[in-house]
Amino acid sequence: MAEYHHTPELASAKVKYPIYRQLTVQETVCGTTGKSRGIGINYVPVNLEPCIVLRGKWLRKAGFATGEKVTVAVNQGEINLTPKEVCLIPTAED
Repeated sequence: MAEYHHTPELASAKVKYPIYRQLTVQETVCGTTGKSRGIGINYVPVNLEPCIVLRGKWLRKAGFATGEKVTVAVNQGEINLTPKEVCLIPTAED
């Protein structure tokens, strides 16, 4: 018998992480060095580049461990990220 305030979860609510995520392409400042224009006056040109930030626990659940290398495949209108496969080389002890 169900508890008093129990509501059964739908099967779709048990998904570990969303399959599709919507992110925003932002702008970030590229590393630039200051140019001196005289005593106390510095001119720093601003170079902006597109940037996408991925972070969250969902990355680990999707198979991306902290510190792991990632392969990035870029096509027109598409970016594919896959965890880089670890190449296990057998040692003499094996």
